[in-house]
Amino acid sequence: MKQSSNTEIKFLEIDSKIIEYQVFGDISNDIPVLILLHEGLGSIAMWRKIPELIHLKTKLNVLVYSRFGYGKSSTIKLPRPTNYMSIEAEEYLPKIIKSLSIKNYFLIGHSDGGTIASIGSKSKNIEQLLGTILIAPHFFVEQESINAIEDISYQYKYKNLKSKLERFHNDVDNAFWGWSNVWLSPDFKNWNILKYLPQIKTPILALQGTNDPYGTINQINILEQKVRGPFDKVVIKDCGHNPFTEYTDKTIEHINAFIKKII
Repeated sequence: MKQSSNTEIKFLEIDSKIIEYQVFGDISNDIPVLILLHEGLGSIAMWRKIPELIHLKTKLNVLVYSRFGYGKSSTIKLPRPTNYMSIEAEEYLPKIIKSLSIKNYFLIGHSDGGTIASIGSKSKNIEQLLGTILIAPHFFVEQESINAIEDISYQYKYKNLKSKLERFHNDVDNAFWGWSNVWLSPDFKNWNILKYLPQIKTPILALQGTNDPYGTINQINILEQKVRGPFDKVVIKDCGHNPFTEYTDKTIEHINAFIKKII
């Protein structure tokens, strides 16, 4: 499959709000679509070349979009509710899939996006879902995550992190504090989605770095114990929170091998 020349940023209206999205390939054909779900501070722009590289390697279509509050998508009212990832998975993701007339698809989620992909893989949500790829996902709150978010919040407020993130978001404060304030809220300490995991029956590939400051290997270990479908686990030594940027080729090879087992 040749890369589509029509990869410009487009906009989709969902519930009277705007979602920015980008397509590599042609999602109007019958070739499966890989739907990329970004991290808690992510956006289309922050994926950089990753969607294109995945498209070229897998020969599948790729859809990437910025969730509300991120990138060039509409902002959100703060504070976010503690179940914001469930809302994304159960309300907005299905609407995007339907609006773009996507048929068969895979979910690829990183960090918060991995959590959203997991919820989106529950039995009642998977009519056309072929498989799910989770990269450094969160299923419950660990103190390591809180410590890392406290640190990055300090960097944002007092150092130069805000200026670094501004080029990726129209409203960087909406993006950052919408994410950080939920995770650091006392109401979020007992948050988890463990009850959903036994409802996941689709094939799963889970990747986790050994040096991830935002979560430990316990996250994907408990996933392995609870899911009921085929499960592949990859632990990447000396890797932090984002295998896509730290071990790009290796990560995409794992994704491609997983997909080829299914289609």
